[in-house]
Amino acid sequence: MATHGKRRAFGQHFLKDTSVSNLIAQTALEEAQRLGCKTLLEIGPGRGALTQPLLTDLAKAGHGIEQFTLCERDEALADLWVDLEKHRDKNISSFRLTIEEGDFMQLATEKWLTRPPVAVVSNLPYSAGTAIFTLLAGLPESIPVMVLMFQAEVAQRLRAEVGTREWGRLSVWTQNRWDVHKLIAVPRKAFSPPPDVESEVVVITRRENARIPATLNGHQAELWEPLLKTCFTHRRKMLRSGMPTSGPFREALNRSGVDPTKRPEALSWDDWARLVEALT
Repeated sequence: MATHGKRRAFGQHFLKDTSVSNLIAQTALEEAQRLGCKTLLEIGPGRGALTQPLLTDLAKAGHGIEQFTLCERDEALADLWVDLEKHRDKNISSFRLTIEEGDFMQLATEKWLTRPPVAVVSNLPYSAGTAIFTLLAGLPESIPVMVLMFQAEVAQRLRAEVGTREWGRLSVWTQNRWDVHKLIAVPRKAFSPPPDVESEVVVITRRENARIPATLNGHQAELWEPLLKTCFTHRRKMLRSGMPTSGPFREALNRSGVDPTKRPEALSWDDWARLVEALT
């Protein structure tokens, strides 16, 4: 792809290690094929570190992808991809390539779901990675899998285990509905220019059933995120000390049978389920 200077306003760090990009592309397509995805969405293709190997593999038969959508907010880069699409030999392709210019967070999410199920792949911008992920993870069940690169600290929180230092509000919220597995750690030298932090790629697969089914519907679903926020605001305090002295969360704690001397970071999935089910 044609060269393009780094745009400081966008905080761009371009992946240059082809062994990493090839692994991400291969994994994304394998997961998409395994789960019967019809659409592949790449957020922030940039210079094409992931896009080029994806296009190469998509030119082969048997993957099942009908639509490959690129969402790029850098106007100059988006124009380069539009130009590539115009000159692409569509006679040898079994899929449609579309380019959407704009900030993913500002675009209507419905357009990504026109050919479900949708697989998502991205080297996410550090500044917006968590926000983009939570938007995607909160969408309807048309997205069964995501292969995403985050700042390593964020990825470790997503896949953390109960009771560890990394375990927190994001961990509980994510793992209630998703399984998260580490694919590869990515060093700073894999990028141009090198970022100030380490990176990590994770494979995020939607669970067939939520760990806490009560969080999916009704009043309990509405209070699920506020409950997590309330509990983890004072993660080192015992529940009875960190919660308000009155209100629905205190009442749920009293009814649930959960040990009020426990700290939020030590709660098991059974504890969380009992708290949610006690909400009225």
